[in-house]
Amino acid sequence: MVRQAEAIRSHVELTPIGETTWRVCDDRWAPGDRRRIVGYLRLVDGEYEMLWMRPWPGPTYRYPTMEAAIAAVSLRVRLTAH
Repeated sequence: MVRQAEAIRSHVELTPIGETTWRVCDDRWAPGDRRRIVGYLRLVDGEYEMLWMRPWPGPTYRYPTMEAAIAAVSLRVRLTAH
C-alpha cells in the first residue's frame, strides 16, 4: 500500500508556507510556469481543505486526511496534465 501511495504522489509537490498551509505544485512544470501551481492545501477544523487554482481559481474541497487529499490531488493532476 505504501508503494502505491508513493507512486500516486510522483508529480505532486507540497511546500509548507505556514504551520497548517502548503502550496501544491505539479512538478512536471518548470518553476515560474503558471501551470505549476495546482492550489493550496490547509488544515481546517481537523480536515484538509484544497483550494484549486487550476484550471481556474476558486473551487474548494475537503478531505478527511492528508493522504486522501494527496490521492485526490494526484488523480486530478494526472487527468488534467495536458
